[in-house]
Amino acid sequence: MLDWAEIGRECGLRVRSTHCIGEGWNSRAFLVNDELVFRFSKSAAQWPEIDREMKFLAWAADRLPLAVPRYEQATAHSPACPSGYAVYRYLPGQPMDIDAMSTRSRTEAAECLATFLRTLHALQPSDQLGALLPRDDPHRIAEERLTQVERKIARALAPAEARAIRRLSDAYLNTRNNFTFEPVVLHADFSRDHLLSRESLVVGVLDFGDVNWGDADYDFHYLFMEFGDAFATEIARRYGHPDPLDLVDKLRYFSVCDQAETILDGGARSLPGQVERAWRHLRELLEPMARTS
Repeated sequence: MLDWAEIGRECGLRVRSTHCIGEGWNSRAFLVNDELVFRFSKSAAQWPEIDREMKFLAWAADRLPLAVPRYEQATAHSPACPSGYAVYRYLPGQPMDIDAMSTRSRTEAAECLATFLRTLHALQPSDQLGALLPRDDPHRIAEERLTQVERKIARALAPAEARAIRRLSDAYLNTRNNFTFEPVVLHADFSRDHLLSRESLVVGVLDFGDVNWGDADYDFHYLFMEFGDAFATEIARRYGHPDPLDLVDKLRYFSVCDQAETILDGGARSLPGQVERAWRHLRELLEPMARTS
């Protein structure tokens, strides 16, 4: 329970209305007075994610071509919320829905998203800021993920699905170019719920809590999973990707891994129905490969 009266006193704000507008594994977001977003960390251990996002966006906001959260105040410790909260001005809009767009609007959205990703991936933060962004060994991560999948997920799949997930992982691990990329700044959660649109125009990008260094291709995988390969490859082509058609298998691998991580790591942290949806999406992603195994 949140003590909104105390939060209002801390912020010098008269709280007239509140409602929850989003929740992830690590934080919840409330719209207050229809003008401010309060983002609450679910535990003290997760506060560094919000802190990293605030520091990155304080530097990056004016360098990006779409609106992003601009945090106005924050506290890591509060009597009203011991895990901390941060506040930014509400960005109006709805999650992007390409099915509701005309052909022209979809083309404009693809160009807009390509420009945003190209700009984000070209950012060069200072050494001090860059050091705050996580950086993992992609080959080690892929090998560890495959081991976990074979131990805990493959046995629950149909034989053809288990063979498909192994082939997909082997293909990724055995492709040298997957591990020789120059790391760039990633959004790393570039999904429908974080892409704001108004009147069919893309107007903003939310939730940079996962910002890190990594493979630029990773930022296309939610576009592939949520909007389909045609739209994802169109964005990749406009982005200037050297091989947007061959990118699809790699995006399928990233998408399969994302579902597997939800299944493996969700536990008590996942939201209602999330693990069940991950199993369903995993099978949908593997189905085209399973048919040919």
